[in-house]
Amino acid sequence: MQKKFLLVPLFLVGGITASFAQISPLVTLNKNYQTGLELLQNEKYVAASQQFKIVEQTRNKASKQKESNAELSLIRENAKFYTAVCALELGNDDAENLFLDFIREYPLNPNTKLAYFHVGKSYFAQKNYTKALEWFEKTEPSSLSGKQRVEYQFKQGYAYFQLKNYEKAEPLFEAVKKEDTQFKESATYYFAYINYLNKEYKTALSNFEKLKGSPTYEASYPYYITSMYYLDERYDDVIDYAIPAMAKTKQEFEPEMLSLVAASYFAKSEFKNAEKYFAEFYAKDKNQTKNNLFIYQYGYSLFQNGKYKESVAALEKLNTDDVYLQNGMYTLGKAALKLNNKEKARSAFFRASRIDLDKVIQEEAWLSYTRLSYELDFNAQALESVQGFIKQFPTSKKITEARVLQGEILLTSKNYQTAIDILEPLQNKTPEAKEAYQKATYFRGLEYYNERAFPNALSMFLRSGNFPEDKEIHALSIYWMAESMYELRKFGEAVKTFEKFLTMPAAQKTEVYNFANYALGYAAFEDEKYTKAANYFEKFLNGNDKDAKTVTDATIRLADSYFVNKNYRDAMAYYN
Repeated sequence: MQKKFLLVPLFLVGGITASFAQISPLVTLNKNYQTGLELLQNEKYVAASQQFKIVEQTRNKASKQKESNAELSLIRENAKFYTAVCALELGNDDAENLFLDFIREYPLNPNTKLAYFHVGKSYFAQKNYTKALEWFEKTEPSSLSGKQRVEYQFKQGYAYFQLKNYEKAEPLFEAVKKEDTQFKESATYYFAYINYLNKEYKTALSNFEKLKGSPTYEASYPYYITSMYYLDERYDDVIDYAIPAMAKTKQEFEPEMLSLVAASYFAKSEFKNAEKYFAEFYAKDKNQTKNNLFIYQYGYSLFQNGKYKESVAALEKLNTDDVYLQNGMYTLGKAALKLNNKEKARSAFFRASRIDLDKVIQEEAWLSYTRLSYELDFNAQALESVQGFIKQFPTSKKITEARVLQGEILLTSKNYQTAIDILEPLQNKTPEAKEAYQKATYFRGLEYYNERAFPNALSMFLRSGNFPEDKEIHALSIYWMAESMYELRKFGEAVKTFEKFLTMPAAQKTEVYNFANYALGYAAFEDEKYTKAANYFEKFLNGNDKDAKTVTDATIRLADSYFVNKNYRDAMAYYN
């Protein structure tokens, strides 16, 4: 594009009556000067510079006419100015100094204010934006032509932009983008970009969209449009716009656009497509972006697609304590469980439970960590953890689950009474709570029985019997209930309870099944039911799982039963 320079016509003010000898120097220099201006106008800067230097270097005798001398001086001043212009256009190192010399030597020349603009341009070309602004601010905009004024505004705005003074840059770009000049497109781009940075997304989007079809910015503006669609949760628009844009033109921000496409598919719960585009993003992301959101979404997508090993590998890259790390560690824990790696799962759940940004996830992770600690026999840590949960979340919807877990841990630790105290008040007990309570009361009953605190033992066995969750434990609680009744001399009740035990299918799996015949025989004997006693002593002797000492005693008691019933022949047989 040709540049338009200010042509300064010089009139021969000396009049036509002056002699040719008097005006010939002025005519000659003016010819060289005008030739230089024409060459400059046609962008032939070397040739133009030569003409201006001829004008500068020509020295003539002073004219008697003062007007002619003034015109000669003005021609030479302007020639020096345009010599500097040519140097600037040619990129010569001395361009700046030529302008500075001109400004210093001719402060009153009309072109001096224009020289400020050209010095600013020189510094601008050197990317010295601070110095460029110093000179631009000295420029009188009214001294510039229309196109120069647009160039001045754009370059001043761009200098402010490079120095991150967006507040001053924005109105300059806004003014330039309204003019139909070579700077319109770039001004629109930077104006839109500043509004994007300022989160004025509506203004930014409308201006970026004006750049559609721009060959200059078609590799960059699509990212910002994609980004704003994403921020506005226009996920379908992200997908429909970004994928064709990347297919059409190699994008400067292609990895970032891929990540936004992937995140949009994630938001739509289309995890297979999310996984695909996240994989492309990480393959092309040379900067190895550490974005916890995208790492989490990629890892979660892999988890949803059943790729548990890959999910774990992805989520292990989370590195900042935020909500995405919290959710990511929870997902990692679940993935590790799918791989049957309880140790890794426990560690992941612990990390998630230490972050309180998402309370629901924190509670889930805390309980998962506690349960795995319990399952992996870290009972001390499990107990400490569940107690911490109950203290931290007393009104949680999972408080019952936590108390049941606490009871189970205490049960394993043989702290039966504390387990009972925790489990007994629970309303609407879950099956897990019922089973834990059943076992806690059963084992506490055994402790009382061994301490010969038979009333307490009977109470515990009765409570345990009310929750027949574990069939074998239920049968044993009935057996020891009968034993406690016997010790309390409730022989009739003991007989009935032993008989109940012997009819239970699960009783046969217990080690005391045959012994119950022996115990029942004793209870019946004490209840003076000698025929029944003899029957069960005999069953015991014919059964399995008996030791010699008990066999001897049972034999004597069987003989006693026959003797009391006056069946002396059988009594003598067993006595012998």
